[in-house]
Amino acid sequence: MRSQSKRRHRTKTKPRRFLRPPEPEPQPQPVRERRLPVPRLRHFPDKGHLPEDYSDLVDASEIPPPYPPKWIFELMERHLPPALLRAPRGEKLEYMKRILAGHVPSPEDFARMESCIQYRKRICSSYKPLHPQLYKMDPRAFFLPLFLRAIRGNTIESFFDIIEEPTPKVYTFPMLRLAFCKMLMNEVENFQNWALREKQEINNPDSLGEPARGTTISDIGMKGMLDDLMKQFISPISKVLFPEVGGGCLDSQNSFVVPYGGDEGELSFDEDDNGMEMHVDDSDITLNVCLGKQFTGGEIYFVGRRCRNHVNSGPKHEETFLYSHVVGQALLYHGRHRHYVCPSYGLRHNMIMRCKSSLFNEVTKCKIDFPDWCIECLREHTASRQNILKP
Repeated sequence: MRSQSKRRHRTKTKPRRFLRPPEPEPQPQPVRERRLPVPRLRHFPDKGHLPEDYSDLVDASEIPPPYPPKWIFELMERHLPPALLRAPRGEKLEYMKRILAGHVPSPEDFARMESCIQYRKRICSSYKPLHPQLYKMDPRAFFLPLFLRAIRGNTIESFFDIIEEPTPKVYTFPMLRLAFCKMLMNEVENFQNWALREKQEINNPDSLGEPARGTTISDIGMKGMLDDLMKQFISPISKVLFPEVGGGCLDSQNSFVVPYGGDEGELSFDEDDNGMEMHVDDSDITLNVCLGKQFTGGEIYFVGRRCRNHVNSGPKHEETFLYSHVVGQALLYHGRHRHYVCPSYGLRHNMIMRCKSSLFNEVTKCKIDFPDWCIECLREHTASRQNILKP
């Protein structure tokens, strides 16, 4: 008999299955609320609109928003979108406060501002002014009759009776009496001597380098007078000359007196003060007035206005201009106008007022087109349009 071979029988096993953990049930997602586009401020105001009365609001002279000067709201209301112009006063006020809230300083900035306020209080309580008449606005004692006549006329014709424009967007005009210039220089020197005797540190004006070379005259009690100077005398002119950068709504200023060159009576070059390199001012509009002393040189060399993106671009020939200082004569120019300060021989004092408009800066944030005062932006815009129009 044939022997039966033993066969191995494989038992069929089912494939091993790995059990996956149960997937969590999807959580219901919150339905995102569809927000309507926020209306933006208009670049050009509605001049025919009569703003509401905001005289009941807090007017703080030292602290910025949320309590800005009440007249800011009156100016800002004319820039509101058309739909909001007819809204109730409370609705317009809340909208403007939300916009101005973006200007609330950070904790670090607020601490620095608080330190400056305390510094001013300490100075004003200890320092005895040499010329108290400087601390209150007196137009007849401060300004030349020609300048006062132009301001009182408050027309384009009256302004241009005294204003000259030696190069585009740089203006000069007679402004300060020689007696005022001399008193202001003496007041600053007296304060510096007092600070040296009392071992009082002097706050350094912005961007003037170390050690401090200038004196912020707002810090020694002149802030009220300087605010009046900006609002009553500089803003009316700037409204005509610089409407594109908020010249008619200036609301803050940083003013200082800075010396250039060596000691008085020494017509030798000071190697430690070799002028200033090319820069732009931290301002929308700058007022620069020579106060005097014995000096030669110290000219300002302008090389054209530029936006932040093109500040280092080369100047055009037609943009360059060299300005020589005249005592008591004002120089008014755009803060983004690039310039050099040439070396001085002897000693020269200048009063510099850097003015800003918070309303203009807020409107600028809402603007999406290029600044039409920057030559490089205009060139790029023209080139891009030509490329689009090419077949």
